[in-house]
Amino acid sequence: MGKQVVLYHKAPRVDLDEILRVGLLSRSGFDDLDIEMRRGVVFCWHKTEDDKMWGNDPERVYLEVTVDSERCRVAEMDLAGVAMMYRQSLKQPPNAAQAARLLAEVYEITSVALSEYVPGMFFSPEVLVAGAIEPSSIRVVG
Repeated sequence: MGKQVVLYHKAPRVDLDEILRVGLLSRSGFDDLDIEMRRGVVFCWHKTEDDKMWGNDPERVYLEVTVDSERCRVAEMDLAGVAMMYRQSLKQPPNAAQAARLLAEVYEITSVALSEYVPGMFFSPEVLVAGAIEPSSIRVVG
């Protein structure tokens, strides 16, 4: 068992009561890019400043979550975002499927265990927490 770490997750304000009752479930509305590493996870950030996605959205609230560090991997969220763009765009550029596969592979092979992560390693680091996060490990920030 690894050490306990504090991470951050930003959730819709309307879901807050349910989250505090049942926890954060390990599922995602995001494309898994056909990578096992992105399945059955809760997406978090090491610090709120890393959140380039939801930043100032007033309809969402930050949650502080405490999890075992061994459940966590850190990856470059921007690589996943560009891969999703190639997979999901309506006007596909040439070789879009191949580009998406390559970007997903780079995303996966450059990811590191949380214990190996050094701040500044990625421009937009996202932390993938394997499995659900129990309500007792969640605290509303602010």
